[in-house]
Amino acid sequence: MPMPRRWTSILFLWLLGVLAAAQLAKISVIAPVLRSRFGLTLTETGWLISLLEVGGGLFGFVAGLGLGRVGCRRALLSGLVLLAVSGLWEASASSAIPLFAARAMEGLAYLLVVIAAPTTIATIADAHARPRALALWSTFVPVGVAIGSAVTSLALAPWGLRGVMLGWAMLVMAAIPIAIRLPIGHGIENRIAFPPAPAWLATIAFGLYTLSICALTMLLPTYLVEQRGAAISTSGLIAALASGATLPAFGFALWAMRGGAPGRRTMILIATPALVGAGALGAAAFTGGTGLAGASMLAVLAIGVGGIVSPLMFARLPVLAGVRRGDDPRIASANGLLTQFGAGGALLGPPLAARLVEHAGWQALGIAFALLSLAMLATLIAAEQLSLRTAA
Repeated sequence: MPMPRRWTSILFLWLLGVLAAAQLAKISVIAPVLRSRFGLTLTETGWLISLLEVGGGLFGFVAGLGLGRVGCRRALLSGLVLLAVSGLWEASASSAIPLFAARAMEGLAYLLVVIAAPTTIATIADAHARPRALALWSTFVPVGVAIGSAVTSLALAPWGLRGVMLGWAMLVMAAIPIAIRLPIGHGIENRIAFPPAPAWLATIAFGLYTLSICALTMLLPTYLVEQRGAAISTSGLIAALASGATLPAFGFALWAMRGGAPGRRTMILIATPALVGAGALGAAAFTGGTGLAGASMLAVLAIGVGGIVSPLMFARLPVLAGVRRGDDPRIASANGLLTQFGAGGALLGPPLAARLVEHAGWQALGIAFALLSLAMLATLIAAEQLSLRTAA
């Protein structure tokens, strides 16, 4: 495949991930409206937000192992169709039970998209472009959440709740004909291969990252509305800005990868100050003395500083998984493992954070974010050290 066409396909696959991730923020922004309409508690609302990750949290690793049998194209198209159907179902829900059921189906659809798309990217990109392409993929959740938050918050007043749901479903349906024409084959070898131990530790670290980030970003609109007096539209735009703060971090990661995938030493030297700083900023965002502007600025900075690490982790994953070729099935199983822990963190983050807030107050959420950032750093360093001993 010529280089320009290859990158066009990579960018479209990334946009599919962005569209899928936007469905996470869709519920987060309208959560106060849903709580009022369906009589949901804060914890129930947290579960509704995070149910998008139920498929990945339960079946991510299995899906990654089985992708070689199913094929990337079939998994990707099936995921898009289910994503559109579940969106239409959400729009027609008249009570909490069908809304939760539709959200769970949306989670299975999301799993298929986010397993097939990065694996396809890894097979399309050559060895030199693969670290940058996977680093780009790592931004699909924050970019999707930013776009989903902004679009949903702006469209809610003129379109209403059902109109917003239908609009997102229509966007997914419009993407399906383009996805059908993507020049992708089966993708990877038709066999099952398990990733080595360093990849397991690295994906656990990523799970801690998504646990902390999703706990903060998904409850941030509710915090700003209930504790800082923000309007729903304002809180949604601030959440979008917070998620979008990872884009400058992605630019820094690309600069760090100008010579290829980052080495072990570079990874640790960048991750240490970034995660320590992010934890401190996140803890400060939920202290009682901050107003709307101060809390918003601290939350945005925390996500932006911590977001430097995520692209580097994606770029390092093939190295830690021992991948040597684009069709190596270990890239699919490692992506599945990454989705398993990442989705598990995103699934548990909002409801656990909501429960923590109900029992210990909003300040406890900031402290938990800081502790999770430090735990992620320790696990990441352990993965790199184990990789060093394995190579030796």
